[in-house]
This record gives sequence, C-alpha cells and structure tokens, in this order.
Amino acid sequence: MIQHIALTINDPDELKNFYKDVFMFEIHHQFSLTRDLSRMIFNREGDFDVVVMRKDEMEFELFLTDEIEKKVFSHSCLSFKNLRQMMEKAQKAGYRTVIKPRNDGCDTYFIWDRSGNMFEIKEKQ
Repeated sequence: MIQHIALTINDPDELKNFYKDVFMFEIHHQFSLTRDLSRMIFNREGDFDVVVMRKDEMEFELFLTDEIEKKVFSHSCLSFKNLRQMMEKAQKAGYRTVIKPRNDGCDTYFIWDRSGNMFEIKEKQ
C-alpha cells in the first residue's frame, strides 16, 4: 500500500487552486524540511516547506520550491467519483486537460497542475 506520493510544486496558490478546489483534498499537516535533512536525503541546499494534503486514504506530500523539475512520463494514476465534475472545474480554472477516448466508454482523463505534475484520472466504480 502506498502511504503518500511526494510532488514538487512551485506556487503555494496551487494548494488551494488545484489540490483543494479541483481534487478536493484538505490540508492534513505541514512541516519544514531543514537544510541538514534536505542535503542528507535529497542532496538539495536550503529549508523547504512541505504540506501534506489528504482525501480519504490518499495523501500528497507537496514540497514547495522555486526549482523547476523536468518531467517526461512521470505521473500518478488516481480514481475519483464525479470525474466529469472534476474535469470541468479543472478546465474552468485553466488547467491543462486531455481526454483519451476508449472503446468501452470509460474514457481516461489527464490533468496537469501548473508545476507540470500529471495525473491520469479514472472513474471510481
């Protein structure tokens, strides 16, 4: 079982605008990653704020930084109920979205936050 997924985000407004308003996650807790720990674990210099957001049994550990990550195929696949409503919220807020039609009628949806994190979203049965 996965305990959490750690992601980098570049804008603290994404906590509300994307993760809360679109994905409907809530802030569970926050902490600071100290300079010593970030050097030891991630080979990065500096202190970093981390926000843990939760919905049901899913958790994202969101690291706030100005550093831009290059992402190519990295993504998380999640399942939610009311998928069309989520996609509409994302589209209205200006987030990049793609719908991949499938022959069985269960389309696959993709949503990107503004830091380039990609999510494959499927309808929860």
